[in-house]
Amino acid sequence: MTTDRVRSDAEPAADRDPDAEADPDAPTTRERVDPWLALEDGERVRWCGRPRIQTVYPRLAVATFGMAAVAAGIALEVIPLVALLSLPVFAALPLWRYVGIARTAYAITDRRVAVRRGVLGVSVRAVGLERVQNTTVTQGAIDRAIGAGTVAIETASGSTIAFRSIDDPLAVRTELERAAAGVASRKDPEPRARWAAIRDAVRGWRTALEETDERRQ
Repeated sequence: MTTDRVRSDAEPAADRDPDAEADPDAPTTRERVDPWLALEDGERVRWCGRPRIQTVYPRLAVATFGMAAVAAGIALEVIPLVALLSLPVFAALPLWRYVGIARTAYAITDRRVAVRRGVLGVSVRAVGLERVQNTTVTQGAIDRAIGAGTVAIETASGSTIAFRSIDDPLAVRTELERAAAGVASRKDPEPRARWAAIRDAVRGWRTALEETDERRQ
């Protein structure tokens, strides 16, 4: 399943979501996030996505092989007929994973990162961008095979939030870092100007002290 990046109208058209342009009636990124993440007034969604559906394939392969083995064993009278009771267990393996993917969602806004997950129940975890410390991108064997990856987000409390098996993880990490930088700049909009003012003040004090010493001499 594809992921979506959201840009403002002032940004280049080439960087906007092509799916939204191809289908103007498709739900916007905000509409896809709103049902599970209560957005604050003025909060803008920068990206949302979910794990790739292809991560179901390994479990589907195991289930298929297991059911075929059971069927063959019963046909050859190697295992008892009661082994048919294991077939629903094999079928549940990929189904459970599919439901988990369908109920998992990730989002980056201009204020926080959020994860929704759960099968029988749903939990939502959100962390403010100002608490994001480090981000890493990893790819397991399955992720490499399907062209996906995982973005791990380390928070100030030492915990980690992970966007698992998503498309274009490097681009998602870049979007996350831009969003975090935007929060930092809003909190301290003119850090260079402030430090320059402090530097100039210190230089002024030093010059005044030097002039005072010269007069005394």
